[in-house]
Formats: sequence, structure tokens, C-alpha cells
Amino acid sequence: MANYYKEINKMFEKVIHRVLLLDKKGFELDTKSENFSFLDIYIIKKIGKDKEKSIYSLIKETEIDRGLMTSIINRMVSTGYLEKERSEKDKRVYMLRLTERGQDIFNDIVQKQKKLLDFILNDITLNEEKAILKFLSKVALGSWQILVVL
Repeated sequence: MANYYKEINKMFEKVIHRVLLLDKKGFELDTKSENFSFLDIYIIKKIGKDKEKSIYSLIKETEIDRGLMTSIINRMVSTGYLEKERSEKDKRVYMLRLTERGQDIFNDIVQKQKKLLDFILNDITLNEEKAILKFLSKVALGSWQILVVL
């Protein structure tokens, strides 16, 4: 474990730094040069995968604060990426759908993500893929709490 500890730690810090810079700058995904944060992209992907999602289920699934989610949804509705309508089944529930413009952004995100993953995995071995998957599984299971120390 200790052989590459310093180098791995340094790379991990570089990745975190790069992610923070990218998120602050935002991602330009459409022709109007509007920037999207990682959170915007994450929400668009969640809605796009299911075609329609209630606000409540989106909040529950993503564990994002209701106030923050409301402001993001309202901004995306006003910029034409989302539609927000009352449910036909339960008038207390609001449903979210991507507009045509939002669907274009969703498709662009999926395409770029696939290209990135293909680039990363292009010339690595099966054992290296397994090691990457093991690493990412550990990170996804909550070891991010360690980042507070960084």
C-alpha cells in the first residue's frame, strides 16, 4: 500500500482541485453559451433517464436540500430546459420533464460522458478496469468523508 501512497494522494488532490475549478467555471453545453454546474448536469441526467420525475422523488433520490432544488428547478424552467406541471393523478404533486432543449442537453451530456469513458478505458487491461472499479466503489460507499480533512 505504501509504495505509491504519496503519488496517489497528490493525484487525488489534483482531481479534487480540477473538479472544483471546473464546477466554478461551469460547463458550456448549448449554443447560448449558458454554463451548467455539476449539480445542474446531475439533475438533468436524473430527469432525462426517467423521462418524468416528481420533485419529491428527485429530492429524495439526490438528497439535495429542498430550497436548493427548488431554486435550480425554477431557473431551469425559466431558461427552457424543464417543464413543471401538476400531476394528473395527484394535484399536490409537481412532475418534471425535459423540454426539447433539455433533451438535447441530456443527449449531449450522455454522448460526452460516453466519449470520456471510452477515452479513459481505451487502452487499459481487464485487471486495471477491475482496480478502477474497486477504487470507485470504495469512494462511492462513503470514503468522501475523509475529504473534509483535505
